[in-house]
Amino acid sequence: MVAPAKTAVRRPNVRLHCNECHHKTFHKLLKSTSDEGSEPYDEDIRIWWKITHQMFECSGCKSVVLRRIHEFSEWDGAEIRFFPPPASRRKPDWFHQIPHESASVLNEIYNSLDADNRALPMMGARAVLDMVIVDKVGDVGGFAEKLKQLEVQGFISPKNRQVLDAALDAGSAAAHRGYAPKLAEVHSVMDIVENLLQAIYVLDSVAVEVRKSTPARPTRKKPQKS
Repeated sequence: MVAPAKTAVRRPNVRLHCNECHHKTFHKLLKSTSDEGSEPYDEDIRIWWKITHQMFECSGCKSVVLRRIHEFSEWDGAEIRFFPPPASRRKPDWFHQIPHESASVLNEIYNSLDADNRALPMMGARAVLDMVIVDKVGDVGGFAEKLKQLEVQGFISPKNRQVLDAALDAGSAAAHRGYAPKLAEVHSVMDIVENLLQAIYVLDSVAVEVRKSTPARPTRKKPQKS
């Protein structure tokens, strides 16, 4: 007697955020396990819980993510977490070209954004700006004097000085005045911070490489006198 052929288990595809592809892609379920239980709460009520772990693979880049679903009878809905968590802001390509101290704080800001924090990234952005300014002009006093020296020494323009002053004030408000910024405002401040870091630590070397690879202008021949 011929044994019946085994039917392949069709695993569902789910659209999830992929940190490598930087957008939602179809993910294939690789493995799923769960643990559940219950116990009496009183004579009439019994509480229950269930924790499910699911491993998914991105159909595009093949990176793997773990989803944890925690259900509890006393909750409205389930708690869903991803490991690694969805990246809220992508690191710039030049991230590893900036000084280690600034990169370390900046990395903590990205991690804090991934955890959906708002005030802490603002405070961190202020700290990074202060580190950059002190690195270039020294600890010359308060933020107003530091920005002035940054402009006087040619690192920023008067317009950039106004933009940086706004970012520093937002960070100060989050640290000392109970300011709860919106996510869009946090990303705007991060744009300012990243632009300053790139301008001060990265673009000079980029300009040198561009100049090296740019063909020289052809020499114009002077017209011969008749």
